[in-house]
Amino acid sequence: MLSVQTFRSIFVSGFMLAAAAGAARAEEGVLRVGTEGDAPLFSMADANGNVTGFDADVANGICAELKMKCKFVVQAFSSLVPSIDSDRFDVIISGLGITAERQKKIDYSIPYATTPLYFVVPKDSSLAGLKSLEEIETALAGKSVGVVTGTTYAKFIGKRATSADLKTYDATTQQTSDLAAGRLDAAFGDSPTWMDFLATPDGANFTKIDVKIMAMNDPETLGHGMGVGMRKGNAELKAKIDVALCNMINGGKIKESSLKWFKDDYTIPARSDPLATTGRRSPRRPDGVVHV
Repeated sequence: MLSVQTFRSIFVSGFMLAAAAGAARAEEGVLRVGTEGDAPLFSMADANGNVTGFDADVANGICAELKMKCKFVVQAFSSLVPSIDSDRFDVIISGLGITAERQKKIDYSIPYATTPLYFVVPKDSSLAGLKSLEEIETALAGKSVGVVTGTTYAKFIGKRATSADLKTYDATTQQTSDLAAGRLDAAFGDSPTWMDFLATPDGANFTKIDVKIMAMNDPETLGHGMGVGMRKGNAELKAKIDVALCNMINGGKIKESSLKWFKDDYTIPARSDPLATTGRRSPRRPDGVVHV
C-alpha cells in the first residue's frame, strides 16, 4: 500500500507536470512563429535569438494586424512542417512554398509573395530592350539560353521558348560563368541570383531584360507562391491570417519589405476573396535557398 507521503509526492509531481505543460502552450495574445533563422535576407537569427529579414517583417506585420505579439521559434527548415503538430509554434513563416505534398500535412494562407524571374543578357544584345514575354520568346529562337537543371525555371523555358537552344547547368555558378564568358546569349533565373551577379565585375556588362515573370504567369509550372503554414483544421486562424495578409498586400507593406530586402517587388496581389483556399507551389529557395 502506498504511504501518505508517496501520494503527496505523486500529487506534487503531477501538478508540476501540468503546470509545465500549461507553460508550453500558447500564451494569450502571442502568435508563435516557426522560422528557419539561417536563410539570408529571408530569415536571419542572431546569437540572442532576434529574428530579422523578409519573413520576420511578414510575421510582425501579421501580428500587428491581429494585435498580437510575435514569438519566434527558430529551427531547421526541414523540421518545420514535421513539427507543426507538436505545439511548438502556431504558424510557419519561412519563405514556405505552397506545394501539393505539404498540403497533405498543413493548411496554408493565401499566397503573399513569389520570387520574380528575369532574363539576363549582354547590355549590347538586341534582346535587352524587349518589353514583353511574347517578344522574348520569339526573339530567343535559335539562341542559347542557360538555366539551372531541375528548377521550375528550366521547366518554364522548356515549355515557353521551344525554339531556343536550352543549355542546362547543375549549379548557378556554372550558369553565370558561361554567361560571363560569352557562351550564352541569355540566362534565365530568379531575382536574387541576378542581384548578386550584376553586382560583380563579371556582371558589369550585363543587364536584366525589364520583363518580370512571376508565378502568376504560369502557376501550373511556376507554382502559387509562398504562404503561411499552419495546423490543419484551424479555420479561424486561417481566416484571420488571410485577412491580415490582404490588408498588408493592399496597404503596400509586403512590397515595402520586399524592396527593402531584395530591391524588387515580390508581392502577389491579394484575392478578392481572402478566405478562399489556395493552391500549390512557389519558385525558388529550392529547399535550402528559397523553399519550393
